[in-house]
Amino acid sequence: MTDKRILFGDFEFPRTSGLKYLLNEELLVTDYLFVNEPHNSFSMYFENGFPIFKVPENSERPYCLFEMRRPDRKIKFFCPEKYPHLDSVVWYFYVEVFDEQGVAHVLPGQVRIEFDGNFIHRIKGKPKFIELLEGVKLAIAAST
Repeated sequence: MTDKRILFGDFEFPRTSGLKYLLNEELLVTDYLFVNEPHNSFSMYFENGFPIFKVPENSERPYCLFEMRRPDRKIKFFCPEKYPHLDSVVWYFYVEVFDEQGVAHVLPGQVRIEFDGNFIHRIKGKPKFIELLEGVKLAIAAST
């Protein structure tokens, strides 16, 4: 593991200033990764073998799908409607990063979003958790 990047499965995460990372330091390629924003506006979680989320068929809670497309990736968020009495919500997501041959490499995870009264006012521009997902790259071994 280097100070500038984190290897997780087929993926390489850049270390972004202002975020805290918790990972298995004993492995060259970590098998879990938490990325936390120090002011608790979000916390992301990745785990080796984490399944791609599917909306439950008989869910009483409505979900919406939010999809972002970039030339080299797709990011899909599954967002349950927020309950009025909760200050946070968990969104499931997965990122498809395309290699040079156009093959999709899938990175599933989840993010807890804090919805306190200041959350909307603190966001200026793109949320950091989206920037993080846009910055994930394929590790060299995965793209060859």
